[in-house]
Amino acid sequence: MWLVKMPRLGQDMEQGTLVEWLKSVGDPVEEGGLLAVIETEKAEVSFESPYSGYLVAVLIEPGTTAPAGTPLGWIADDPQAHPPAPEPTAEPHPSASGQRKPPVAAERARRPARRSSTRKPVSPVARRRARELGVDPAGVEGTGPGGRVTEADVMKAHQAARAASPEKGELSRMRLTIARRMTRSAAIPQFQLMREIVLEKPEDPGEGPKVTYTDLVLWATARALAERPAVNSSWIDGNPPSVRSHADVNLGFAVALEDGLIVPVIRDAASLSPGQLSVRRRRLEQAARRGRLGPEDVQGGTFTVSNLGGAAVDQFIALINPPEAGILAVGAVQLRPVVVDGALVAAPTVRLTLTGDHRVFDGMEGAKFLTAIDARLQSLAAG
Repeated sequence: MWLVKMPRLGQDMEQGTLVEWLKSVGDPVEEGGLLAVIETEKAEVSFESPYSGYLVAVLIEPGTTAPAGTPLGWIADDPQAHPPAPEPTAEPHPSASGQRKPPVAAERARRPARRSSTRKPVSPVARRRARELGVDPAGVEGTGPGGRVTEADVMKAHQAARAASPEKGELSRMRLTIARRMTRSAAIPQFQLMREIVLEKPEDPGEGPKVTYTDLVLWATARALAERPAVNSSWIDGNPPSVRSHADVNLGFAVALEDGLIVPVIRDAASLSPGQLSVRRRRLEQAARRGRLGPEDVQGGTFTVSNLGGAAVDQFIALINPPEAGILAVGAVQLRPVVVDGALVAAPTVRLTLTGDHRVFDGMEGAKFLTAIDARLQSLAAG
């Protein structure tokens, strides 16, 4: 019999919220199969079972927030196995008689109802959207095949609920998570540097992956981070505090969703070519929009790029994504007047704004980092 615990999805994760059990007590589970949905400060992710067997007990209910390492449930080879009695705690939960419930009774009280064949069918995308918006799928009328609840049904129910009470709208879990993280970010002493860079049009790879301006900026940023490790670092609170320089460049990029944003991470990005990075970026972006990112796809970032060029924003300032020490805001690529070899010409340029943690690196280091990005982009133009 194996005890399943709240995973630590990244070095900075202290606690997580069990959003939903994807298995009921008595259900078979496979190692690597989906077991539950867990929300961290960064994202809502699917938790894979570390063992094969049967889920014989759950120890916390959906909606419960608990520290990493907290027991979540038991998996056993025998579906009828009884989990061990819980260990005594310093503050036991009393029953009506003033004593703790017997272990078996307490375990049964915590068991979720078994899935029923009459349970309303809900598509995975609709279920994820319902969690984000705080909508109960059980109360949504399904218009899909066999009464299946679709994402459109969830959005319609959410809009109807907001219209019924326009003076007060409940915040989704994603919006609350963003609020917590940005409040934490606002406490960091931050500075900004802006640089306008001339870009070359990406070459047509023919049958290979299409490389966009976004891919080129991500690629140049990753290479610049490898050259300027001070920017690829994190502030570590402690006694005394310290700065951690990361050996790998794990590049996060912001993806806008219906009710907020999420930051998938391209691991070891500095080792990738523009084409390879483009493939990784597209795969992660599609997974983010479908709600299919795994824990490894959103954890361990060392630097983030936020791009609003597609929204026709020329320039903006982004807030740092803690515990990272910097974030790069990328504006729209526009034809702008520039001087080339003494002549005024129209060329595609992009405005980059670096926000840095002044505790980790200073303005001059940030300026050298932007210069390194420019140099990488110009090296592509030079062939």
